[in-house]
Amino acid sequence: MARVTPAALREAAEVLGFRERASLNEICRKYREEIKKWHPDISNQDPRESHEMTIRLKAAYDLLMDYCMNYPFSFRIDDLAQHLEKNPLDFWMERFGDDPIWR
Repeated sequence: MARVTPAALREAAEVLGFRERASLNEICRKYREEIKKWHPDISNQDPRESHEMTIRLKAAYDLLMDYCMNYPFSFRIDDLAQHLEKNPLDFWMERFGDDPIWR
């Protein structure tokens, strides 16, 4: 895998419309949705704009998929237990619970 920067990955995620996290399935689904919307053969947008956006979407998708497919996962029992035992509500509270918008 070619070395990529965090900024390049962040930009690729933004092109596809992701703010924080996404699964491989979500990346694939979002790419298919966006490419259907922007592909020059289908889009009602300006053909030049559609072409450019299609190129950006494909490059973003390729970068994210390459990164995700080559990301090393830990199968150590402690790492798996820590990840799998986390309650989604606890995760949300740790991440956003103190944000004043939710008060």
